[in-house]
Amino acid sequence: MTEDQPLFFLKFGSEKNMTDFIENGTVYFNTIDYFQRLEEQGLRGDKYEGTTKITNYHEYEYLKVTITIPETGKQIPINPTKFHLREFLSDIKGNLYSIYCIRPKDIIGVEDFKVDKRVREFGTHFVLIKDVGKFINKVCDELEKIKMDFSTRQVEYYEKDKINGDITLFHKMKEFEYQNEFRIVLYNEKMEPKVIKIGSLKDYAEIFPVDALDTLEVKWEPRKTAGNKV
Repeated sequence: MTEDQPLFFLKFGSEKNMTDFIENGTVYFNTIDYFQRLEEQGLRGDKYEGTTKITNYHEYEYLKVTITIPETGKQIPINPTKFHLREFLSDIKGNLYSIYCIRPKDIIGVEDFKVDKRVREFGTHFVLIKDVGKFINKVCDELEKIKMDFSTRQVEYYEKDKINGDITLFHKMKEFEYQNEFRIVLYNEKMEPKVIKIGSLKDYAEIFPVDALDTLEVKWEPRKTAGNKV
């Protein structure tokens, strides 16, 4: 097991949706531009969704910016203290499914691990998935059955004012790191939500009200083997 390998998933939402999730395995993939528009509404969306490359200029001696006044042709040189360029897709197609992920690196050596309280804004209830391998396999099997191209991966978080290079749909800004997000990305040509059903999760998942996070305890206790000395 690697330190990045998922141990548990937590999916947040309304009581109605989480009940449907655990009973029927309803997996809802929203559109990428939906998450951009959430940010515009002041919610938890990310306006940087769909970004393909970020360039930050910090060595200002080789950066020259000039503004030309159209009416006169006069050129005004500017010496910026910071310059940030973002390349992005204007027509963002595809779908995302996001779920909170707890990994060994999150809990090893942590005396009192707690899920960040900000996740409470995601819903009144959450489903704790105890067999992440079974869940991912069922989702992948269903997506392959309907011949949908997809990728799965843990999200990597970056500092937007420092990064230089290509950005994928598995990158998010550092301010969202508290979400511990694992993603499934659908490469879908249609800009519309996608829904699949993978069957009941009841034999490997449980549903809780979000207040249960206050008493949720996750500790790393490696199993003793025959060679261990007590």
